[in-house]
Amino acid sequence: MTADQLRAPVVVAVDGSERSAGAVRYAINEARLRRTGIRMVHVVPAPLPESGLWPAEAGDVAYLERSGRGTVTRVAATASAIAPELQIEPVLALGPRVAQLVEASASGGLLVLGRETRHGAERLVARATTAEVAARAAVPVTVVPARWRDGGNDRIVVGIKTFTSAGELLTRALSLASCRHAAVRVVHAVEVPDMAADLGLTDSHTAESVATATRLLETVVRDWAAVYPGVAVQTSVLVGNPDQVLIKAAADADVLMVARHHRGRGHTARLGRTPRAILTACDTPVEVVPLRWKTAGVPIVLESDGEILKS
Repeated sequence: MTADQLRAPVVVAVDGSERSAGAVRYAINEARLRRTGIRMVHVVPAPLPESGLWPAEAGDVAYLERSGRGTVTRVAATASAIAPELQIEPVLALGPRVAQLVEASASGGLLVLGRETRHGAERLVARATTAEVAARAAVPVTVVPARWRDGGNDRIVVGIKTFTSAGELLTRALSLASCRHAAVRVVHAVEVPDMAADLGLTDSHTAESVATATRLLETVVRDWAAVYPGVAVQTSVLVGNPDQVLIKAAADADVLMVARHHRGRGHTARLGRTPRAILTACDTPVEVVPLRWKTAGVPIVLESDGEILKS
């Protein structure tokens, strides 16, 4: 985590419902840890879609704007009463939800969203909105269950898919753990290919895959963990579906961190299957970290009188 990210405000989407209550609590906790402020954003989706059920009239937008301003002001006042030491900025945005949340978070250090709790078609639309925001935001996005409370587990779980691009995600996780005095568990999932199962080679194929992945994971983590000697780091290679493996591994963690990998210059805003599945099912806050194009190298570590100095 860079110094700029630590100084930037925590941005949280609010709608006044129970769905965003956990997100607000999480944002307050994060702002306290980072010693920064909070930007609370409520989006009015204007212009409204034209249809026979909901005509897009100027009065409708004006009503929603007044209602939205009241909502974000009320939530900000409640948060200020809970955390009077924090600077809280209420923001009302007009326009498409995804675009407005992405724009509002651009100068922030973290964007916090509530996990969807509604049912039916509304739930599907809101899920798609959450995934699209996580796919497009320039900053890390954390999706928080409505009932979230700080459990004080002092544990961060990191899901590693690709070893060659693990550096950026490990840097963020280890720096965050260093600030929080938390431990880190780095998890990689090994899936058994259908062909191996069909040929009856499951056991031998799995054992070989786990052994190889364990060596690679330990090598990558060892290099990065050396930069943060005060952080306890554990590595685990587990067999199974990646989203199910990570959800289970993060059951007693403060946060589960996964990467948003670039899919090519023509498709930079795309979220993979595993992060999408985790965002809708995990009862632990899930942080989606966007990776940059350049592969990060291990930071240079200097030693002076026995003290580790990070470059």
